[in-house]
Amino acid sequence: MTLQFSFTHQFDSQHFDIQGELPAKGVTAVFGRSGSGKSTLLNVLSGLLTPQSGHVKLNQLTMLDTQHNTHIPVWKRKVAVVFQDARLFPHLSIKDNLLFGAAKHGADVRLAELTALLGIDHLLQAKPNTLSGGEKQRVAIARALLSDPQLLLMDEPLASLDIPRKREVIQYLNQLSSKIEIPIVYVTHSLEEVMHLADHLLVLESGKVVDFGNVETVWNSGTLALWQEGERHSTLLNAKVAERHERYAMRRMKVADHNLWVPDQGLADKVGQCMRIRINAQDVSVTLSQNSDSSIRNRIPVSIVDISAINAHSNLITLKLDDQLLLKSTLTQWATEELNLTLGLKVYAQIKGVSFTQQNLASY
Repeated sequence: MTLQFSFTHQFDSQHFDIQGELPAKGVTAVFGRSGSGKSTLLNVLSGLLTPQSGHVKLNQLTMLDTQHNTHIPVWKRKVAVVFQDARLFPHLSIKDNLLFGAAKHGADVRLAELTALLGIDHLLQAKPNTLSGGEKQRVAIARALLSDPQLLLMDEPLASLDIPRKREVIQYLNQLSSKIEIPIVYVTHSLEEVMHLADHLLVLESGKVVDFGNVETVWNSGTLALWQEGERHSTLLNAKVAERHERYAMRRMKVADHNLWVPDQGLADKVGQCMRIRINAQDVSVTLSQNSDSSIRNRIPVSIVDISAINAHSNLITLKLDDQLLLKSTLTQWATEELNLTLGLKVYAQIKGVSFTQQNLASY
């Protein structure tokens, strides 16, 4: 079962021609600059906009088919939307807000489950004006799910939150996405949110889909280069917790056939658990030999597959981990020339830092 869509639409000088087929479960992030078509896609999926031509099909239900004059209106689609602002009724309690528009069958059971899952069960008697921004957004998410939708659309739900509140909501969204059996389409301007939340990534540019796939593949493909200029280049990899060091607060992560020792950071994950990790290009240096006198714990044999200029004094070096996995490093032009780095040369990547997402992966 999938979410399928294909439509064309014209707004003055803006033309949109967007097609896609998204998985029936998990979070698909929709990413792109302003005007690329993110909001237009959400409006077509929700029914708020009828395109000039196209179709939308969710599982076996055709919600839109302009050729056959089929159009299920907004209020009849089993689609829920979470906006940037929570849009709660200020005169109602949180419980009454949650039950407003909720599907009647099994509402009490779903209310108890969702409020516990999203950590808002202690707020049911409160009024919206007493809640933090993060709490309001969690209430808005629960309210959307209580309508028993078959599709959840999220329109930059964290955009108005400060960083601590964003992290708070992301933690709950991670738990939520693994529990519900419906597709979530998540529009965002933030690569951090993509990294932490998404299973799949759809990239829009000038009204067209320019890339789609699992997050790691799209992230590492070069499609996002415009948003990862200079030292902000990074690589996303799936890794498995292999062991914890018996003496030091470190753990060994397995990436393909390579090992990375990283700080334990007090995370609750267990040996054997899979996680997504990010390695920033500025945290990767290159050496011609496996220097055992270095303070850097992680030295991995790699080969150089690409050298491209970032600017007049820096290069982006692409390093091959295995047949499928690549790593990126930013080096000065001076270092590149002094080490005589060339395509195909076998070197060692020294990895100084690794960032973890809050997303735990079932396997890889």
